[in-house]
Amino acid sequence: MTTAAALFELAHELVLTHERSAPGAITVVPVIVDDLQTARPILRALSELLEGQLFDTGDSTQSELHGPVPGTSDPVRRAAVEAALVVPTGRRVVVTDLPDGLVEAVLENPSIAADPSAGELTLLALARAATHQDLDHHQFAIIAYEEGPIDLPFRRAVWQLTMAHFSAMGSSSLKTLVVVAESAIDIELHCQTDHGFKFAIEGERLLRRQRRDNLTAVTARIARHPHPFVIFLGAGFAASSRLPLGDSVRDGAIRRLLGVPEEESPTSVELASRFHGWLSEKPGWLSESEIEMPEDQFIRQLTLERVITAEKRIYTDLPTLQEFREHHDDVIEAPGSAVLDLMRVLEIAAGRVIIVEVNFDLLVETHTDVPLNVYASEDEFNGAADYVAQYLAGDEQAIPVLKLHGTISAVETCVVSQEQTEQGVGAGKLGALRRLITPNDEPRLWIYVGVSMRDRDVVRVLEGEDFARGLDEIWVSPFLVSTVADFGGKRVPHWKDKPLRSIQDRLVTETADAFFANLRSAFEASSGASET
Repeated sequence: MTTAAALFELAHELVLTHERSAPGAITVVPVIVDDLQTARPILRALSELLEGQLFDTGDSTQSELHGPVPGTSDPVRRAAVEAALVVPTGRRVVVTDLPDGLVEAVLENPSIAADPSAGELTLLALARAATHQDLDHHQFAIIAYEEGPIDLPFRRAVWQLTMAHFSAMGSSSLKTLVVVAESAIDIELHCQTDHGFKFAIEGERLLRRQRRDNLTAVTARIARHPHPFVIFLGAGFAASSRLPLGDSVRDGAIRRLLGVPEEESPTSVELASRFHGWLSEKPGWLSESEIEMPEDQFIRQLTLERVITAEKRIYTDLPTLQEFREHHDDVIEAPGSAVLDLMRVLEIAAGRVIIVEVNFDLLVETHTDVPLNVYASEDEFNGAADYVAQYLAGDEQAIPVLKLHGTISAVETCVVSQEQTEQGVGAGKLGALRRLITPNDEPRLWIYVGVSMRDRDVVRVLEGEDFARGLDEIWVSPFLVSTVADFGGKRVPHWKDKPLRSIQDRLVTETADAFFANLRSAFEASSGASET
């Protein structure tokens, strides 16, 4: 549930943004909220404070948005609305002129239902707000809507209108346009470089996404780093290769366990809550620590391994893992751009990059041309520490790949249960990880890509003082997830005397695709400069 503190923090940020907005162009501020009803009073107050205009498509008191409205005198803005609100099926929104300067938005090729759907009504209200005359007479405006009822193609079209059309538009009056969507964060839609949300409210937290300059600055720094560095890959790295994120696999396992019908579409949080309730009714299925744990904390920390621990009690053949392997084998030959760009980075940086991952997949092994030394099983990890030391000393060239949770090519190596993560990583893996800590005053550059920091066995190791002092960490994630924020909070005492003192300073709010594309460009530029 959205908290007042997060909303007031958002309002403060929007006021500052408006004060910095330059006249003559529209500064568009995309915002995601998890509860528009709770946000409405703050949005109204903010609009009044800045003498602006609020267009709320879901507010029954603004019924004018559900009929003709006074039309804009700006033909460019009107044309932009019509150009953006078109979908591949041919459905489109058309703005028509009526007497007395009114305009109406209508949907060509509407649904076959007798009455417009809730999504169609919202879409047309958005079009009326975007072509409303009042945007010609205010410096500040807010357009708010609920994304859920709108079908997916038009959701994309609305976001495109916000991010591409309005952002490129000039205006003699409007300086700041805040577009507030009630929605769960969709990484593909809401988190692309230069086209993502600026702020989002997730419960008690206000999330911020950075501009492209932060991405290019960080990747340039990595490419110029003179010492061996670590790239730590999590599930977010594999997402562009159509491999499911850990939460997606976890949610599928919960649905199977609880027999959730396909036609039901509970959220991830709702599934986790139902799973917690199901466990609570079975004596001995919750651990002692989980019995004392508040439900919201259980939900926040819930991992795939915890769900599989329950699955093993009912399905000994582990259908979740089998399902993952079948899907993996279907898509492994068609890697996403993150994989291909990382492979190029490995070619250029061979000899000074180490891969650590908690993924089961074979994306790195399958698509890399440079020599690798892969460690996945306990027996293999027994020799990993010595090899890592030799590699760091320059005596070996094959890139170490430390697969801390095993590999899908040898299912017996996969760490898939809570019992395994509670036991820790094991001596061989711990020894290899410790070799990556620098013994001097130059901490090891360590980049987490798509890592949620919820793998308890690995996190317990990384939380140690020696790692806190021996690593210079960066996180790449489309937005700051709560578990990364919690981990970063524990690092603050060790960062207080560093140039980068907070998790926000060490965060790159980008997808793995965007990050590795820029990292590849940075390495190619650095390599070319060094050759000349």
